Amino acid sequence: MKKISLPCKCKLGWDETEISLIMCSTHYNAYLHVGLNTAADDFIKMVASPKGSHYSLEILESLR
Repeated sequence: MKKISLPCKCKLGWDETEISLIMCSTHYNAYLHVGLNTAADDFIKMVASPKGSHYSLEILESLR
């Protein structure tokens, strides 16, 4: 499984079959307040989005 640390301190892991997110305290609180009404996969995509990350799109694409 490939793993990276996001700038917010979340830990994102993925492979061909699954994706996982160990949330930082900010995203954990956001998930408790907003994310429970959102599918887990959609919430992970929001956290890992290049728009919400300091990583460029090219760097994120290279990590796939």
